[in-house]
Amino acid sequence: DHGADWPETREYVAMLREKGYPITVLETTRKGLALYEYYQSHRMIPTRMVRHCTVEYKVRPLTEYMKTPCIVYMGIDAGEAHRATPSQREGEVREYPLIDEGMDRKACMAFIEAHGLPVPMKSGCYVCPFQRRNQWRELRTKHPELYCKAKRLAANCNEMLAEKGRPPLYLAGEKALEYIAQEDQMDLFGERRPCLCEL
Repeated sequence: DHGADWPETREYVAMLREKGYPITVLETTRKGLALYEYYQSHRMIPTRMVRHCTVEYKVRPLTEYMKTPCIVYMGIDAGEAHRATPSQREGEVREYPLIDEGMDRKACMAFIEAHGLPVPMKSGCYVCPFQRRNQWRELRTKHPELYCKAKRLAANCNEMLAEKGRPPLYLAGEKALEYIAQEDQMDLFGERRPCLCEL
């Protein structure tokens, strides 16, 4: 738990724990800061080019937590079998049960439903540069406070870049969030009004 997951992911984990599933949650920080606070204090944003957030807030904390020898079950489905790689760490063996069973994402969803559970949304950070456009739009609509935090993060980074005479970076790839969240959208319900953060 690096502090920047969508609320729905946190709620889903809480629901599973209430149902008795044995889940250990690692609260991860770097230099005492959760992911969002770290990036804000360093005037950075997560980017597709450098996977710093994945390494520092996911891979490294898990590696530090796991004691070898161990077996690590990786939840990569059969539709993404190309992502399966052997471990580079001595004493760690990776296994891919979903790939071994031939379960793609659709089969995983059916399996979850067959066990009486709701299918969760795809987990991820609300400042993840790999989010699709519709996810940024959903964030703006469902969680405007988090959308505004994402915009503040980008603004803080780009102020620093401007001071150094460097071009801006964008969380959503090639455009600022306010354009991504509103372009090609009909304004039937007033969704194109300025957001509360007014950035």
